[in-house]
Amino acid sequence: MASILVQGATVVTMDRTLGELAGDILIEDGRIQALAPTGALSSQARDAEKVDAAGMIVIPGLVNAHIHLWEFPLRGIGADWVSSRDYHGNIHGNLATRFEAEDVYEANLIGALNQINSGTTTVLDWCHVLRDEEMADAALDGLEHAGIRALFARGTAKPPVDGSGTPYWAVPFPRDAIHRLRTGRLAADDGLIKLGMAILGPDIAQFDVSVQELQLAKEYDLLASAHIWARKGKRRNPQGLWELNRLGLLGAHHNIAHGNCLEDDELKMVLDAGCSITATDFAEMLNSERVAMLGRVLEHGGFVSLGTDVCPYFNSSMLWELRHAFLHQRENDNRKLHARGAWPSEYHATRTRDALEWATLGGARALRMDDRIGSITPGKRADLVFIDTRGLNVFAAAPGGDPVHAVVMYAEAADIDSVMIDGRFLKRGGKLLFPEARLAQAKERLLESRQAIMRRGDYTYRPNPPGALP
Repeated sequence: MASILVQGATVVTMDRTLGELAGDILIEDGRIQALAPTGALSSQARDAEKVDAAGMIVIPGLVNAHIHLWEFPLRGIGADWVSSRDYHGNIHGNLATRFEAEDVYEANLIGALNQINSGTTTVLDWCHVLRDEEMADAALDGLEHAGIRALFARGTAKPPVDGSGTPYWAVPFPRDAIHRLRTGRLAADDGLIKLGMAILGPDIAQFDVSVQELQLAKEYDLLASAHIWARKGKRRNPQGLWELNRLGLLGAHHNIAHGNCLEDDELKMVLDAGCSITATDFAEMLNSERVAMLGRVLEHGGFVSLGTDVCPYFNSSMLWELRHAFLHQRENDNRKLHARGAWPSEYHATRTRDALEWATLGGARALRMDDRIGSITPGKRADLVFIDTRGLNVFAAAPGGDPVHAVVMYAEAADIDSVMIDGRFLKRGGKLLFPEARLAQAKERLLESRQAIMRRGDYTYRPNPPGALP
């Protein structure tokens, strides 16, 4: 791969030792080779492709640490559902069971391209629609053809019962499926796509299934991610997390999505064990009975990662998510400071830089990829997002101001000029580089897929479906 010299950018490294600089980035073989003030690298990069980044803020690629890309065809139907009960009734109790392999492919391809277009370079694709290996391979094909970096969390379908009448929460994770991928297509960890596991966890599964899931993840050295949504008394295993920790099965290889209803002692325990927690503020504010997790995780000394979660509800833009997470946490900060009489004279609240860190380094840490991505640091892979400050959204916010503030509070997908993943441009000059004719065909096929899924499920939009799962 040829060398690339990015010149004249405002570089927000998210590396606390490097900070921000007006300068150049030298990229060789997909890796960040050097950073320096503008012009300082010219002599060692004579043969490099020159990229004029004047007027651009360059940030690390955003990391969406929890998204179900397969749900992309189901956008626009869920925001008025009143609880997670309606989500499970409509999605896992019906529409998810209508997907075939080609539907998963189209969803992952378009869903991943949408992420790239909005500045996300890495996703944890929590893929829990899979009934067989054909569907798993189709999901992987979609990710690969889009060109995104991903942790493919191979999950399992969650219909009320399987073909034998066994409830899904009593079915062990398919060991053969993990073995096949880990010894075959995803045997290595140095490519764009790594293998992970999307597990039921103690919130949902029988305890013996939870044990088997985490043992399997440790055996194959995989990140295993589970939803923790319900209050302790409503979980299938109220003491499950404590028992898993006692067995030595919690650690950095385990990621918890949501966790709003974790009790304080549970939260401290899982963080002390080394688990990561991913907050999805939009989804949690829409359907959770408790406030977002961010502040509580930070109070316990943990780090935060962010995800957009469920596509049927809202746009899965990480720019939206990090901005909303910032504002929601500032609101919580303000209330707490006011309650103790410290607002605003002792104003030590969340900053925009915190939010950008949650969406970059935080996500990289949660995915166990922070040695490769998450900051613009020499030695890491070149996953970069170029934000044009000359458009009307960001215009006048950047010159002489804080570039992080400009990104977090003003930038939209329309302001993202270019996106680079592993040293290769996938968006440039404001346009995806995916072939236009092929993209048009893929969009047409995705709409056909959506219509077929709705038809198979005899689905007509209604906010409160009869027979929703509890």
